[in-house]
Amino acid sequence: MAITKTITITGGAIGGSCDLTLAFVPKNADFNNVIPIAWQVFTLSDNGSFTWEWNDGPAAARVVVDPNTGIISADEYTPLKVGQSTDLLVDKSKRPPEYSFTAPSTLQQQKARVMNRTGGYVDIGAGFITDLDQPTEDVHPVTVLRGVADQSPGYVDYDPALKLWASLDFQQSELLDSSVNNVTPLWEGTLTQLTGAKVNITVKRVNGTLVADGPTSFVPSSLSQLNGSDRPYSYTAGLAFANPGIVSKGVADIVSQLFPLGYSAKFTLKEFGAEATLQLTLPPTVSCNKAELETLAAIDASPITYGKAYIKGHSGACLLSANNGLETWIDVNPATHQWFNVKMGKEENPAFNGTNGEAFEKAGVAAEANGAAEATAASGKAVRRKASAFLGKGDDSSAVAEADDAKFRSVRRGGARRSGAA
Repeated sequence: MAITKTITITGGAIGGSCDLTLAFVPKNADFNNVIPIAWQVFTLSDNGSFTWEWNDGPAAARVVVDPNTGIISADEYTPLKVGQSTDLLVDKSKRPPEYSFTAPSTLQQQKARVMNRTGGYVDIGAGFITDLDQPTEDVHPVTVLRGVADQSPGYVDYDPALKLWASLDFQQSELLDSSVNNVTPLWEGTLTQLTGAKVNITVKRVNGTLVADGPTSFVPSSLSQLNGSDRPYSYTAGLAFANPGIVSKGVADIVSQLFPLGYSAKFTLKEFGAEATLQLTLPPTVSCNKAELETLAAIDASPITYGKAYIKGHSGACLLSANNGLETWIDVNPATHQWFNVKMGKEENPAFNGTNGEAFEKAGVAAEANGAAEATAASGKAVRRKASAFLGKGDDSSAVAEADDAKFRSVRRGGARRSGAA
């Protein structure tokens, strides 16, 4: 289910007005290859307010960067789910050349990927779409992947870490630079870690200092809210050895076999004892159960520990939030589904067992039928276009596509859809 947020920023006792900037600064933003955009730039006054909608459905766009101002415009764009890939193509026989995205295909990784198939470098925008398939549909790039080479991927899923600053010298939709890292934000938060559908932030002055009050990262009350495979999991094993002399070398040999599998590890020795505690940070999508099986396999494969060590106890944990240096983890009970699968599906969810099983199966059949129909309808190119920001809102001269070239396409320019007949 998609996550949606309504973001409202309200002016309290500001004592006049202030200029504010909202931008998403994901963890992979290096301000060189992945560059955040000034998503919203506005002036807030006492008792004034601004509201925007956000959702976690990724979108990909071909963007054009004005070389003089650094302001970007999104031309062609397409919705793209995590676990999907699309190709960016270009028809150079058209004047100007016409770009398009292919219908998404399945990607065997938890990413949303754009493959550049244009024969040259392109700038790809990552963001989201509001009012999808409605007359008011719009795309909102939040970061730009600069200079993606031909036959190379660009990944448009992003960490929705939103920051609010005062008095930055950037225009709306302008590329930010690393100087923003030197300015302390008034507020910051990762939208997927905030509870509720509303994010309300109040900006005011306290003893002359401009401050912002807003929500902070959540701590879910149960593991039922933890279906994302991107949250860090850890697995801890209590190891017992035949004698104290093999503990250090035995653990080192075990860990050396786990490192190539993507694990990171730390272990604690018990002084003058034949026991140790091994804690593993798991790779994405790896469950605690799999970590335990691979630890057992490493014990058996080591000539130091084979037949001389065993797991006497185990536990797991999942990171819920990290805020101001404080990490909050929750135990993963070995008797729960999360121990065996970090992302629960139909088979793992007890709500779909017993009396609800038949209803789930019927719903699944209907969903598969609908999905097949949608796949057939989307078998061609999926193209959405916006009028260039540099031409002005009234210029839609590129909005007319010839019928024979528009076959199997859904073309959007300036918010209007044109579908060619098959």
